[in-house]
Amino acid sequence: MQSIDKAIIPIAGYGTRLFPATKAVPKALFPIIAQDGLAKPIIQLIIEEALSAGVEEVCLVAQPHQVEPITDYFSGNVPDAIREKPELAEQADRLTEIGERLQFAIQEDPQGFGHAIYCAKDFAADDPVMILLGDHLYISDTDDSCAKQLADVYTQTGKSVTSLDVCDESELSVNGIVQGSPAPDTPRLFELAHIAEKPTVDYAREHMRVEGVWDAQDSHQYLCHFGIDLLTPLLFDILDYNYRNQILTHGEIQLRDAMSEVVKQEGMFGYRVAGSRYDTGNPQELLRTAYTFGLHGPYQNILL
Repeated sequence: MQSIDKAIIPIAGYGTRLFPATKAVPKALFPIIAQDGLAKPIIQLIIEEALSAGVEEVCLVAQPHQVEPITDYFSGNVPDAIREKPELAEQADRLTEIGERLQFAIQEDPQGFGHAIYCAKDFAADDPVMILLGDHLYISDTDDSCAKQLADVYTQTGKSVTSLDVCDESELSVNGIVQGSPAPDTPRLFELAHIAEKPTVDYAREHMRVEGVWDAQDSHQYLCHFGIDLLTPLLFDILDYNYRNQILTHGEIQLRDAMSEVVKQEGMFGYRVAGSRYDTGNPQELLRTAYTFGLHGPYQNILL
């Protein structure tokens, strides 16, 4: 079994929900006060999440105008006055280290999440990949990062694995939903049978119920995608077929459509991660994310 050494992170959106700030700086470079107390851009936190799971190379799927500012940020080039402070010089060296791991794939004409990942086909080069959303951050409930938890499951099962969370029925319209069977003796692990992107309530009630989840609360709940996937090379064969034959959902090439085919051909596991995910893609969620990360950092007393 091949290890997961490569990660793909799509960031090619226009950032319309955070305009006009995104006119000044790409959304990926918006700052968050991280759990270590340092101010870091969103994309650095996502890359560090991937590196924590053993990833060695990272491909950002970007628009052409995003490449230069992100490359410049991760160059580690800083004024001498910063280099004179050891703790800051260390952070600059960290940026250089990350920059040496980065590659870019260009998505000039966005055609969906699946198309963004397909743009990184040459980077993947028949290797398994980790896929992380370009605007989601994570806080683990354990000593292992959320990505590391998923990588450990991949090592144990040898099959593609997607991270899972639980959502209420009212959230079906904004989530990809999975259905499967709990694995014996591993409460958080599920062998998947079906994936549906944003299903209707009627469809979910009939097809997406999971034992021990749907009936565990007063309100109906479902297993939904958490935002990190570890997928075998079969994914790109399917994406290639879907792209060439224009197999679309809502007018776009969908990653979840390709993952559904992986479930049929190879099998796939889902793992309910011990942790929480935070969105940064709109003002309300960005504010919530910044506040929550602050509560988990050294400046929490300021917010309490």
